[in-house]
Amino acid sequence: GRRSFKPSHRHAMLQELLWPLVLFCIRSNAFENERIEDDPWDLDGPCQPYIQRFGDTVAVMVRCASSFSSPPKVCTTCVNEYIAFKQAEYDLHRLTNVTSLDSTPCARVIFSNYIVSYISEISDVVSRRIWDQSRCSSCVNINWEFEKNSTMYAYTKNVYNFEKKLFDWRHCVMNYSLEVDEFYKNYSVVCENCLTSFNSLFHFYWDVYVTPGIDFCLDVETTMNDTMNVWHNVWGCADDSGHDRQRDWTFVLFSVAILTALTSLFYVGSYVQSERAHRTLVQYSRLEAPGRLRSRILSSSAIADEFAQQQVSSPQSTSDPP
Repeated sequence: GRRSFKPSHRHAMLQELLWPLVLFCIRSNAFENERIEDDPWDLDGPCQPYIQRFGDTVAVMVRCASSFSSPPKVCTTCVNEYIAFKQAEYDLHRLTNVTSLDSTPCARVIFSNYIVSYISEISDVVSRRIWDQSRCSSCVNINWEFEKNSTMYAYTKNVYNFEKKLFDWRHCVMNYSLEVDEFYKNYSVVCENCLTSFNSLFHFYWDVYVTPGIDFCLDVETTMNDTMNVWHNVWGCADDSGHDRQRDWTFVLFSVAILTALTSLFYVGSYVQSERAHRTLVQYSRLEAPGRLRSRILSSSAIADEFAQQQVSSPQSTSDPP
């Protein structure tokens, strides 16, 4: 038959299972403290508590970044974790009043005493590969106060405006989705009534996106891409109003007409210029060769030689009898 246990029996069995686990945790904690503080073979033992503190902040930051990686939300969700991580890194760099067993400052032990500094490598990954490549500085302004350990931050104005327009659009979608039967099969009501708020969101994002020197962080960029994907591909809503599409087509046709006219003027001008050059060459080719007088144009030295020859021949001509 089915075996039953009384509450007292279950409590005793639970104690039997938990006590070994508790003892294991106590022994592990004692062993860890002994390894860090009392191990005579650990040359860098006095530095280990600070390294572990840094490791804890890194673990929290990496866990936050991993949890908000799809879609990326590090810049708007993991700011406090990133500040705590950078503060712990700063404290390690300033750790000169604590030394290892050979009197080497812990800051030097951690960052430059060995061939590879895992702290430096991990810091570089978090700071450059996660925070910087997400362009978080475009969305968050951080006022660092490492000395006072009182760093403050604030989101940029563009982020606030984007979030406001995003929430307005989502609020519109939620309002009209409650009035539509089988909302997840028919989105025409939402597409029609929330087009204005969607266009306001998109145009604001686009104006900032195309402005030189201004950028959005990866959080905002990914949010906008996902929003457009839902609006167009999932719900099948139109790109824009017909008036805007007509205006775009008018601009395209006008640009094509201007480009065609400029190209035609260029080729016509080139043809006219080549005809003029051809007629000029024909006129020059029909000219006669220069006459004798033109060929007698000599240099100054040739004229001087001819004059001297005439002077020599003139006395001879006067001495001859008539």
